[in-house]
Amino acid sequence: MAVRKRAHTRGLGGAAGVARCELARRLSFFVVPKADGFTPAEAVVVLKEDDEVSGTTGLLDAIGRDLETEPSLAKALERHASSFTPETVALIRAAEGQNALAGVLAMLADDHDRREQSRSGRLLIALGWPLFLLWIIVVVTAMLMIFVIPAYKEVFSSFGADLPAPTLFVMAISDMFVDYWWIIIALLIALPCGIAWLRRRAGTGVALDGAFLKIPGIGRTLTAVLAGRITALLAGAAAHKIPFAPVLAYLQSTLRNQSLKAAVAALGRDVGQGTPLPAAWRKQPLLPRKVAKIIEIGERSGKLAPVLARAARVYGAEAVNASTVFRQVLFVTTYILIAIAVGIVVIAMYLPIFSLGSVV
Repeated sequence: MAVRKRAHTRGLGGAAGVARCELARRLSFFVVPKADGFTPAEAVVVLKEDDEVSGTTGLLDAIGRDLETEPSLAKALERHASSFTPETVALIRAAEGQNALAGVLAMLADDHDRREQSRSGRLLIALGWPLFLLWIIVVVTAMLMIFVIPAYKEVFSSFGADLPAPTLFVMAISDMFVDYWWIIIALLIALPCGIAWLRRRAGTGVALDGAFLKIPGIGRTLTAVLAGRITALLAGAAAHKIPFAPVLAYLQSTLRNQSLKAAVAALGRDVGQGTPLPAAWRKQPLLPRKVAKIIEIGERSGKLAPVLARAARVYGAEAVNASTVFRQVLFVTTYILIAIAVGIVVIAMYLPIFSLGSVV
């Protein structure tokens, strides 16, 4: 019997990282066997025969052994906390309680694919080339300031004429680079490390990621990606009669932006305490407000799942459009910054040449 396959993900560093990423995606392999009468243990046997990613075979063996003595997939995965988060296990347990394991596993697989696509195919591509160009211009500018401008300074000082203000400004920057180049390099290295450390702290992480969301283009893209994911997951939960709280807890555990993570955590906490989903949604300013109205309409019409699924497709398309526009604007902005930096240095170095006639 044919088993539905998905494209293999690219290799990740470390067997544990491969196992977590690949097995989370490949949970969808359980769907077709389960729907056709296979037990989870038999599905694991099928997976082992076609396992092509190093680091997952041992985990599959362990899960298969656990399933031989315990038919619950959630309990089997719970014994492997390093590969499956408690939130994922809790969601699978809720699915088993509603006899909706196949649908929820398909939902998790689709969400994992959507998350990987948004992570690697949008912002990274949008930011990669412009950031590389900025890095190149920083290196080139530093080389000019340390090695080239000082040579011009010696030549210009022999003219005996007053140098223009732009030239003096560039030379002052060059002197700073020459005298404190080691401090500048240390700051360039310490800055990303410091930001990463601050992001791991509860208070500063939320503040930094909140400021990151206010950058034009980035905030819109990340919010659209989150809205697409959350509406798709809620649509699956509504279709399979799964409580919203474990679905939101799973989503929160997969987010990297601390500000969005806090918003989803608060949403899940309110829903878990009995607050209606539309009212809880409106309390979170980072989430699109119109989704609350969409949920109300879906609940009133009794078609919440298809309405949310349609909203997920809309927000998925919006995320693609937002990332495309952001990438185009970022490219233009990068080239303008490069032109300004190069133009200032060139003009500052040529201005004294034009004033040589007054000296001669």
